[in-house]
Amino acid sequence: MKTLPIVAPAPARVTEVKNTGPQGRTGNILRSLLGVEEWLDKREQYFLVDLRSPGEFKAASIPGAVNIPLFSDDERAAVGTVYRREGPPAAKKVGLALVSPKLPWLVDTILSGAGTREILLYCWRGGMRSNSLAAVMDAIGCPVRCLVGGYKAFRRLVVRGLAGTSLQVPVFVLNGLTGVGKTMVIRRLAGLGVPALDLEEMAGHRGSVFGGIGLGAPRTQKDFEALLFLELWKHRKARYLVVEGEGRRIGPVVLPDFLITNMQGGPRILLEANLEVRVARILAEYLSTTAVQLKELTIAVNSLRSRLGEEKCSRLVGKISAGQFAEAAHELCTGYYDRLYKDSRAAAAQYQAVVNIDDPEQGVLRLLAVIEEYMSGRCRS
Repeated sequence: MKTLPIVAPAPARVTEVKNTGPQGRTGNILRSLLGVEEWLDKREQYFLVDLRSPGEFKAASIPGAVNIPLFSDDERAAVGTVYRREGPPAAKKVGLALVSPKLPWLVDTILSGAGTREILLYCWRGGMRSNSLAAVMDAIGCPVRCLVGGYKAFRRLVVRGLAGTSLQVPVFVLNGLTGVGKTMVIRRLAGLGVPALDLEEMAGHRGSVFGGIGLGAPRTQKDFEALLFLELWKHRKARYLVVEGEGRRIGPVVLPDFLITNMQGGPRILLEANLEVRVARILAEYLSTTAVQLKELTIAVNSLRSRLGEEKCSRLVGKISAGQFAEAAHELCTGYYDRLYKDSRAAAAQYQAVVNIDDPEQGVLRLLAVIEEYMSGRCRS
């Protein structure tokens, strides 16, 4: 079976760490450290705690981590200022004064969140923040582990892993008109254990001018790459991958070159559905009656004025304001997105198959049959 080779850095060397207990006893706490490569295949058993400030966590984090910060952003800045002006000893004293009152809350929050899982702490480089709290928890009989190298080690693993990735298996690409249900199919396939990558979920964006509606802020490039790396690692022994057809960008994030290359050369499958089915799926995916999302819909339509013209955009905005969402979605499909897609769509002969997914369950079964037929023929050849 061919694999999806992912190059990872050599395992981190964990040096022996000594801990002097309250009675002066010195113990070996080597067992409390966990290398990022070892964590990779045991992620489910750990309650992963990011001790960095909220700002650091928002910029990038390890997927699945819970942010329980030792310092607020302002407190972290204050400690850093003292460090630069007065040196490490003074900064440690300031940090201790800030953290000490929070210790009961920190411990209780971590323990209640962990449940039966092991606790794994990390900070920026696996240094003072994580080791200090680990020492406190160990002292009160709540043993935890620390991630060697912290977030920086994980990020290094992701960068080197993606740079060294070479997909040696087919990447099936699902194409189709707006609202046909490509993402729905990807999620159904993943739920069946099929190696399907939901790139839009990883990006936190659907890819069009309407792509961010109802989703909040899109993910950062670093967080997207982290999620992609973990999915590729999860499916590293798969016979194939399935993705939705995407451009080089999904919202603000950029797909890596190796994935674009494999998508461009992979077998394509065209998904089709009745227009009314597509409109219903668009409404289910995008529609909310909250004022914020109605405002987002209006902004998105207005961004198309240079392409659709003033008259058509004003009419669409009017329909949205009047709650005529189905009519607006129908007009956007027939008057813009369908025409745009047909202009760029590959010739019918370039598709491995055309699969109707008016009935999602039957459509997914047909899609799986097409994939298996392709893989069987590939094995025979």
